Amino acid sequence: NNDISGAIYKASNWFGLMGISQRNVISHKTFAKFDNDDYVNSIIDVKGVHPGMGGHIGASWTVFYNFISAFTDACDYRRVSSSPTSIASPDVAAKKIGPYKENGYGDISSEWKKHQDKVREMCARQEQEVSTSNNDETAATTTTSNQQLHPPCTYAFMVNPVTSIRTSDDVNKKMNEVLTSNTGWYAEGNHLVWPPRAGFCAKEPNAHFSLKIDASMETKYMAIMSMKSYGDNFKDTILEVDVQIERKGDAAEAEVGVGVKSSKYEVTGFHETKTSINIPHKFELPDGGAEKGDSIVVNFRLVSGSYFKIAGLAFCRY
Repeated sequence: NNDISGAIYKASNWFGLMGISQRNVISHKTFAKFDNDDYVNSIIDVKGVHPGMGGHIGASWTVFYNFISAFTDACDYRRVSSSPTSIASPDVAAKKIGPYKENGYGDISSEWKKHQDKVREMCARQEQEVSTSNNDETAATTTTSNQQLHPPCTYAFMVNPVTSIRTSDDVNKKMNEVLTSNTGWYAEGNHLVWPPRAGFCAKEPNAHFSLKIDASMETKYMAIMSMKSYGDNFKDTILEVDVQIERKGDAAEAEVGVGVKSSKYEVTGFHETKTSINIPHKFELPDGGAEKGDSIVVNFRLVSGSYFKIAGLAFCRY
């Protein structure tokens, strides 16, 4: 979202157009009290990639406010002064849109601050790696290494028009990279927009699958992008996720379950809101996560209900 907002502002500035970001207007409010569902829902209606009706109404009012402010500013500029840089009227100064910020950095929730610290730590580590590479390689090689970005995830995909995963065939191919067993789950759905959109779906009770991922880097978190909906087939659906970390060199112990650290999580598929949306669920991997060379074993089982849809999976550093 920050990258998209930045690109919009660059383009609008270049062409002399207005740039508006609803996210920048509300992010300081939602992140400051993100654990307070009632507060967040009062602003965006529902947490998720696609906000509910409240989010759409808020975006509409943000656009309307910016248009009205631009109109009144333009009229007041003409009335007060021929130069937009000299504003004598207090009314104009009051209407001028400044940075919308209510809370200082110290008021933002600890979870958000932790996330920011981890991002800074990752950036600092990458800068150090590039610096080390610069000292060891020739100028030509250094230029190449500087252009390379270290991927943040060992394994990740999300069904989205801007990614390479758009159709059921794409989902099937990506899942087959890591699947070790599967009963009752199928890749299905249409391309891009027309419903139902592509995803990895369970259509029977007790459907289950397992996957194994060999960590190519330090991997501490797992994210599941799954659908929530109000349909009868989504009622009472619960997906149980059992995650295990097999340490490098402990294959013999892993076979008998000795020394294997595991955690269980649950993801529900039903909500009362009359819309179907994909929502991200982020979980910490057990035992501090996986190091490079370790294996992440995950068992997914539909323990309640008979339908569930996954639109993305990610196993990442942060």
